[in-house]
Amino acid sequence: MEFLYPLLTFLQPGILWSTLAEYRIMQIASLLAFVAAFTRPALYPRTKPFTNLVFVWLCCFLFVQVISVYYGGLDAVFEEFSFWLPFFMFMVVSVLLIRDDVALKRYIWGMSWGCLFVVCYGIYMAIFEGGYSEGTYENTGRAGAYGMYLNHNDYTFIVIQILPFLFTLRRIETGFFRRLILLLGMLACVLGVLLSLSRGGILALVLEFTLILFIAMKGKRRFLWLPVLAVMAVVAVAYLWKARAENQPGDYDAKAAESSRFEFWESGFLMLEKHPLLGVGSRRFAEYSRFYGEVTSFRIGRNSHNTYIEILAGSGILGFVPFALFVYLLVKEMYRRPPTHAPPLLNAVRVATLISFYSLLFRAFLDAKMYDWSFYTLCVIAVSYSALRQHYCTLQDKDRKTKLPDINGTLPVHRKLNDAIAA
Repeated sequence: MEFLYPLLTFLQPGILWSTLAEYRIMQIASLLAFVAAFTRPALYPRTKPFTNLVFVWLCCFLFVQVISVYYGGLDAVFEEFSFWLPFFMFMVVSVLLIRDDVALKRYIWGMSWGCLFVVCYGIYMAIFEGGYSEGTYENTGRAGAYGMYLNHNDYTFIVIQILPFLFTLRRIETGFFRRLILLLGMLACVLGVLLSLSRGGILALVLEFTLILFIAMKGKRRFLWLPVLAVMAVVAVAYLWKARAENQPGDYDAKAAESSRFEFWESGFLMLEKHPLLGVGSRRFAEYSRFYGEVTSFRIGRNSHNTYIEILAGSGILGFVPFALFVYLLVKEMYRRPPTHAPPLLNAVRVATLISFYSLLFRAFLDAKMYDWSFYTLCVIAVSYSALRQHYCTLQDKDRKTKLPDINGTLPVHRKLNDAIAA
């Protein structure tokens, strides 16, 4: 179940096959996973990950999202509660499933397979179906998948999330076919971003490869890759800018995109200024942007294209502070290395989570995606890693205490023992 649950979460079966929606596949999977989580004991107390402040602050963020629409009455609060509840349940069930390092590895493989299916689906749409279709946009020519990852910008979030895990897993795997699959998955991620024609996506991908170079790789050899990465980055960015300009209908070029973002961001700050504590309500930016600042008519109804401004405008300071603390504490947790005798998987997961999180934080600056699965998935992995790291640290401390002292010690009892041996 550790493999199947994240696989189904990212596969989104009810959206991929609409006929399955009425069967509530994910609700049933969540219930089965919850029961299966207790079939084997965990290496650490079950409450350990739930009391981790990374988990606590992200839950506080979800709570503020729900109450931020209080002005709409109980119906609005219940609607928001229904929207955010699956993210909370996903984190709870996932944390319970990851009981040891074996379960963690299965979970990451399941996540990888689910994400790679979405990535490959987007590539298929771009090559064989003329791109995704959304609203009034038919056959956009850009890579996009379905559900949460329909839009070409949203689609790049799942690529940025998974790529570092494919890289670090490949470094510790020994099987030829597994390493081949991971390599092909990395190539698919790069191709997916290029076909998405997302300007923010390609910039985040360049940053991610740079972080892989300096965080995941060791030794002087990584500096040899730096000029190669620089050349490839320049070529990729130039290609994507040109391809996007040719693909974009009308006069919505890079300069127009920049102008629209400044309009949205100004509107978001005005919302925060008028409603500093709880904002205008979670996920309400698109609805209220027309009343704050001067937003061009054809841009009304769109999100803020910035996750942080979306949070500030929607749930105010009370929503932004828990999110900021979640970000700070997760990064801090990921800089704590596992002990030397811990499985190599733990350090690989730590490095991948850190790189993925940094890259997503940058990507979130250029698009509004506060309800993307990535933040909640990385929270699950981070608190599970922290609990496992503490478990192996405790084992290391116990090993040190049970070791016999050096026979040449300086304590009186050691000198007596030396004298007895000499006699």
